[in-house]
Amino acid sequence: MPEGYGEAHFLAGLGSTERFFARLPDDLVIEGRTVIDYGCGDGAGAIWAAQRGAARVLGVDVADVSFAREQARRHFPELADRVEFRQIADPSDLDGESFDVVLSKNTFEHVDDPEGYVASMRSVLAEDGDLVIGFSPLWKSPWGGHIDFMTRFPWAHLIFPEHVIMAERRRFRPDEDARRFEEIKGGLNRMMLARFESVMAASGLEPRHLIVNASARTRSRVRWALLAFMRGLSRIPVLREYFAFSVHSVWRLREPAAQTAAE
Repeated sequence: MPEGYGEAHFLAGLGSTERFFARLPDDLVIEGRTVIDYGCGDGAGAIWAAQRGAARVLGVDVADVSFAREQARRHFPELADRVEFRQIADPSDLDGESFDVVLSKNTFEHVDDPEGYVASMRSVLAEDGDLVIGFSPLWKSPWGGHIDFMTRFPWAHLIFPEHVIMAERRRFRPDEDARRFEEIKGGLNRMMLARFESVMAASGLEPRHLIVNASARTRSRVRWALLAFMRGLSRIPVLREYFAFSVHSVWRLREPAAQTAAE
């Protein structure tokens, strides 16, 4: 079983996926469509899509997917004919396949080649399909260092030298022995909003929906107010990277005329 996974984590993931999609447009259709979940992890996102009526769901990950398969078999046997999990070592393993919905949930800040990652997802996107990318936290946001298990002090990963943060982190996670943020389990690519925008601008995709610091309808009023405040500050150019916490977006293939003009 991958470290950190367990049945409680898996079942909680179904709830987090519900909140994730609550931040996306109501007209994003899952029912009756084919879905691929990139970086499926323990499989909760793929199961959620099948529960919402997807005709077929494929969960893929570079890591072992046996835990996801087991949870799907144990908890949701009625979905067995519509859900598949596959470990892939290379995007070319998906050559010839296409999907109506390509999903990347809370993965983008971990991939070491964002441009290649987007190109791979684009290659399996159906002509009229939707590419969904959502992730948090962005690197320069208050907790962008993924060290909240150590401290909730905002921007600690930017204020203190990296070697100091890593030394303290090794006290909590000695098994990782990480010296840089890129070396922690899962890796961090220090993704900022400007870089995300640059990657997507060059992708051949156009945004159907893009929101920074989206608030799910199920969040508390205090949490909603905090995110609304951060969203406002993120609109100030000099502050945007420090208060841009999350991105939730839906993309489609660029129209041929627009593609030609862009090139």
